[in-house]
Amino acid sequence: CEHCEAIRRDFLPGFLDQYGDRFRFVELEVSEPAHFDSLTAMESRLSFPESQKDYPAVYFMGTLLEGEISVGTRLEPLVKVWIANPDSMEALDREVMSRKAETFAPVAADTAKPVHMAYFFKQGCKQCSRAREIIDWLETNQPYVTVQSFDIADPESKRIATALGLRCAVPRNRLMSTPMFYAGTEYVLTDDISRARLSELALELGKTGAEPTWENLSADEIAAADAVIAETFDSLALAAVALAALGDGVNPCAFATILFFVSYLTMLRRKRKEILAVGVSFAFAVFLTYFLVGLGFLNVVKSITNIDLLSKVIFGGAAALCVVFGFLSIYDYFKARSGNVSEMTLQLPAFLKRRIHSTIREQARTKRLVLGSLTAGFTVSILEFACTGQVYLPTITYMASRKASAVGYLLLYNVLFILPLLFVFGIVYFGVSSQVIANIMERKVGAVKLVLAGVFFVVGGLLFWSVMS
Repeated sequence: CEHCEAIRRDFLPGFLDQYGDRFRFVELEVSEPAHFDSLTAMESRLSFPESQKDYPAVYFMGTLLEGEISVGTRLEPLVKVWIANPDSMEALDREVMSRKAETFAPVAADTAKPVHMAYFFKQGCKQCSRAREIIDWLETNQPYVTVQSFDIADPESKRIATALGLRCAVPRNRLMSTPMFYAGTEYVLTDDISRARLSELALELGKTGAEPTWENLSADEIAAADAVIAETFDSLALAAVALAALGDGVNPCAFATILFFVSYLTMLRRKRKEILAVGVSFAFAVFLTYFLVGLGFLNVVKSITNIDLLSKVIFGGAAALCVVFGFLSIYDYFKARSGNVSEMTLQLPAFLKRRIHSTIREQARTKRLVLGSLTAGFTVSILEFACTGQVYLPTITYMASRKASAVGYLLLYNVLFILPLLFVFGIVYFGVSSQVIANIMERKVGAVKLVLAGVFFVVGGLLFWSVMS
């Protein structure tokens, strides 16, 4: 595996040059059944936790190290301890090797009925790779066992896993966990997966046999699974939309506009009640404008994405754009951290900033203050879209994939988007100066950019998931 190759390429040459003359270093390929038996025996002697099992694995003087980082960072210090005090470590090695290892007595094929198991895995999962080794061992030593593998990333596999989980009464929050085995009405989940546990289950089921139950799922079971998947994903989607809206609401370019508006009203000696009235009407105008713009964009995306190929292009393109914006936000974070805020990439062009400030000055001086703030809210929202749309439009594209719940998400987004706006006007009403708020925002602009990077990556990930599902 890549982790074993990394240790072999980057760590072992220097390590063996320095210490290789003191012991014999033996490499064993665990795809060989006898070698896998040796590793399993050593793990059982040391009661090695199932959740920590990984490759590569190195045993030395009573200690077992598993995983690239563990081997690469802990093996050399372990050897140094042995060099300094060989007697105690060699005594530990003798004691460990004297322990009785776990043993198995597989049932011969002619004494058992066929047992079918379903195995659900996820690419890149270290526990899943260990489970794959156990499957190879199981099918070799108990040949009446047949294991069918399902990649949980595949939508149909996710549906089967959920339906089997509901049938077998798996806890709701573990229905799509990996690795996972199903056989008959039994399941074995993540940390419980071991060669001993699966072997015992196969022995028990071999008495009566176990059919491939995933092949006889009823229409009702499939419908129930679809409902659970939609509910699970909707809860994640809800959190993602809320995060995107709040992150967009404190977007530096949007926040700068709020502060300029408040500062200008203060300069005109507007009363606190007037500032609050302006804030509420301005926020309402922003909400209404963004909601209507979003609704129009949502309907356009929905009409386009009714065509399957186009939907994948739209979602994939928006996801890629989110990734680009995410990295640009990280770039802006470092610019802000070094004090070069003016050099950030994701911000409004200077001519739009000037036009926004001009609009605010005009409308803040009008006698009909509420009407003026409504006009300002509408105009500023349109002008600011070059900045806030960077988050809003990809999020709407994702909302389009949610079909029936999309408009609800749109309402939620815009309510949360104006919360920071209302908050600023509210605290100014209670006596906090706009300069204090501006100073705080200036210090936190880098952190906000990191939050926005996270928002872009989350929304991009959800869009990629929509493409794959």
